[in-house]
Amino acid sequence: MPRTKPGRPTGNHLLDRLPDSELDRLLVDAQLLSFDARDSVDGLGQDGRPVYFPTSGVYSLLLPMADGNPVEVAVVDSEGMLGIPVALGMDSDPLRAVVQSPGYCIQVSPERFRATLHDRGVLDALVRRFLAVSWQTANQTIACNLRHTVKERVGRWLLTVHDRAEADEFVVTQEILSGMVGASRQKVTVVAGQLQAAGSIRYQRGRVRILDRASLEAASCDCYRVLRQAHDFLTS
Repeated sequence: MPRTKPGRPTGNHLLDRLPDSELDRLLVDAQLLSFDARDSVDGLGQDGRPVYFPTSGVYSLLLPMADGNPVEVAVVDSEGMLGIPVALGMDSDPLRAVVQSPGYCIQVSPERFRATLHDRGVLDALVRRFLAVSWQTANQTIACNLRHTVKERVGRWLLTVHDRAEADEFVVTQEILSGMVGASRQKVTVVAGQLQAAGSIRYQRGRVRILDRASLEAASCDCYRVLRQAHDFLTS
């Protein structure tokens, strides 16, 4: 994980909307870190741990479960941030972040982040907007996992990652995908085979390539559209 100073513009939607004075104050001791696919972003939400602003890549927030199979509750990219509990004044966070598509994050100390946030400037307004979208997204994801089929959920998740990865091919194992959609590996294997037989995707050796996006959208549920609208609202 090479560490360098972040440049300007940063590539993160929230940071690049800040006035120069506020951005300079926030990033005075920040570092730019690189992450590979399947890496964990350590320390999120823990006391004294940093906040991360992705400038590229795709990051899944997972809730660990007692059976050892985590469930995804959110997907974050360069439009948002990792470390919501710090913004809410919490000392811990049950979630962990796993990198789905490699990229970079700007690491900011919690003290620097809170100090800038408490100035009630542009960062405060942008973070509040991001929190509202994150809340809506989490609720929609919960409803989707409860009401829709595994095939619809897999389609929704693949479309979401495809939007954010900005590439037709990305890394995802069956173990990871099962956690993302809250289903067993066996069911995910069957669904992946069905989508491949339909020509929607090619799935081989832990890599997915989107071949026919229209057919994948047809196989997905309406939650994808709702989540896409929430994401677009964040950038409007």
